Amino acid sequence: MAEQELQVARMDEETMEYLNVLFSVCKRFNTDYYHADPKQRAFMDAVATHEYQLKKAHEKGLQRSAVPPFMGIVRSERSNNMPA
Repeated sequence: MAEQELQVARMDEETMEYLNVLFSVCKRFNTDYYHADPKQRAFMDAVATHEYQLKKAHEKGLQRSAVPPFMGIVRSERSNNMPA
């Protein structure tokens, strides 16, 4: 049987930024991502993705309306017009 080589690639900067947001969200909600059930993981992923998108929009100088609302919750017009 032939041996398989394991190749490890360094994560890109964007992935590392997202993971930093994900782990800070997990810490805020006192949740261990790797031991969380699928429902908890889905929630952590949704919160982290939303916060990451807001962070990126803020860096680009965009308004909140440029980012999809969290889990489909409708934002007020005032909130949409605020900086991300």
